[in-house]
Amino acid sequence: MKKKTVCITILVISLTFLLSGCLQVDVDIAIDEHYTATLSYRISLDVGAVDLQYRDALKRAVHNMGWYYQENHNFVVELLSDSDPYVMVMTKSIENSSFEQAFESLEGMLTNEDITIFMEVDMAFQSYQRQSRYIFNATADIPQIMRLSNTEELVPDLQEQLDEAMGKGEGSITLTMPASEIISSTNPVEMRYNQATMTVPLNYAGQTELGLTGVVNLLDDGTPGGSVDEIIEEQNKFREISIIICCAAFVILLIIIIVAMVKRRR
Repeated sequence: MKKKTVCITILVISLTFLLSGCLQVDVDIAIDEHYTATLSYRISLDVGAVDLQYRDALKRAVHNMGWYYQENHNFVVELLSDSDPYVMVMTKSIENSSFEQAFESLEGMLTNEDITIFMEVDMAFQSYQRQSRYIFNATADIPQIMRLSNTEELVPDLQEQLDEAMGKGEGSITLTMPASEIISSTNPVEMRYNQATMTVPLNYAGQTELGLTGVVNLLDDGTPGGSVDEIIEEQNKFREISIIICCAAFVILLIIIIVAMVKRRR
């Protein structure tokens, strides 16, 4: 995918060489249980060691970046710049009526060159009557984004400071998706309430790859359920409970009939 320079990268290029502290970028990608697709960036800048003369410029740059994403790409922006570290959270959410629609919305955000950090995105979805299957693969390449941003044109001293700052960079990419079962993943996955969460450290020196293949099993009402074995177990429990209730109802009815017959004889 031919990648344009995104605003988040411009901030990194323009400001990291001002920082002797830490830059942390955390990316959250999610589809929740209500089929809301979300892309979120949390940027934390350690300004404790930044010269006071640069702090106002840094704060303006952060404000300008937040304003750009809010006004041009409908992100909701939260900014904390009155203390150390400076923190900005930018979130774009799209509500949907189905998992398939949410999957398409998420793909649209991740392939939008103006707002994504991913150089490659490969997503596929298949829907059946009682099951949905999906494949998610994406690659973030911070060094390639830097090369496309012409950082090589910086003077040697600034290039060296930029390389040093990027070497100290931290962060992660977290992917959260509906899932009843995980077929494969590039990193460990935590399952909770039919939601799969996978966190991958963000690599500033090379590519960051994440992949997840999952299955969503649907219950009778169309809501996501657990694995096939869990659904069968739940159905068996329901049948057992139904049988017990029916037997109890029959016994109660039989008692009522016997009591009524006794009263008639008297």
